Amino acid sequence: MPMSLTDDLSKLGDDEQRKRVAKSIPAGFEPGIEYDSTGGVLKSVPRPVGDEPDHAELLAEFELDPAKWRITGLRRSKWQRWDGEWLESFRATFVPSSGSVYVDPQELLDIVAKWKPSNTPRKPVKASVSNVAFVVVLADTQVGKIDGEGSEGIIKNVLHKTDLAVARLKELRKAGRDIGTVYLPQLGDCIEGFNSQGGKNVWRTDLDLTAQIRVYRRLLLHMVKSFAPLADKVIVPCVPGNHDEAVRVGNSMATTYTDSFALDAASAVADALADHPDYKHVSFVFPKYDTLSVTLDMAGTVVGLIHGHQCRGKAVEGWKNMATLIG
Repeated sequence: MPMSLTDDLSKLGDDEQRKRVAKSIPAGFEPGIEYDSTGGVLKSVPRPVGDEPDHAELLAEFELDPAKWRITGLRRSKWQRWDGEWLESFRATFVPSSGSVYVDPQELLDIVAKWKPSNTPRKPVKASVSNVAFVVVLADTQVGKIDGEGSEGIIKNVLHKTDLAVARLKELRKAGRDIGTVYLPQLGDCIEGFNSQGGKNVWRTDLDLTAQIRVYRRLLLHMVKSFAPLADKVIVPCVPGNHDEAVRVGNSMATTYTDSFALDAASAVADALADHPDYKHVSFVFPKYDTLSVTLDMAGTVVGLIHGHQCRGKAVEGWKNMATLIG
């Protein structure tokens, strides 16, 4: 049936109304959500100005449980609708909620202080001349990270692995290996820090910065004390990582490569042991100013030490490139 002029005018009016409704929300402000297991971004439905929702309401719009997610940032946008009414919407960033994130660092330090390893020797061994060395590497502990069992799990793991390493050294000695020197390389990322990935992982920490450094310092001190009675020399080479960089501006280092919380923590341990008569045979090796690597002779083998962030996932190629720099 042919449309009348009245029908045409009515349809035109409907089209105009749809256009007006479409213009109610400016491009780029349409409600929606994008997220994964680490968090995401949501854009709320438009509201009359003054009708500001709380965080739980914003999460509920997208059926997110406020007990499992928390909003970390909020931005509002306001515009005037076609009929003159002012509306606003909210853009929120959110992450998984871990409840009360931070833990008491003293409780973690007490774990280190009260640790009673069954294999720790009490009497120092006699000095010997040997070209055999025992190496125990510590890297990427990332104290402060909440993954797994958090900092408590990291601490217990380091303490347990130190016990196993001590037991292994005793087994090798018993088997006839004349091991004179123990090396304890510290290869960076000792703490989680707050710089990695532009600060995106700040919420995934259970210790503040100074507590992270303090806990790592105690762990390193524990390692040295565990091996010092077993060796005529204990040498602790240290290199910085990226998580323990002290100062960044944006995603870039703001100072020198040796401006590192890892090196600072190791320096504090070295200072604490320097005047103690039971640790005169303990020494530390640090990078030269504004460098990221250490090279030293380990029982006749020249070894270069770096943290993996210099290789960016290409270890073999990275070693090739570093060979000319640290040789």
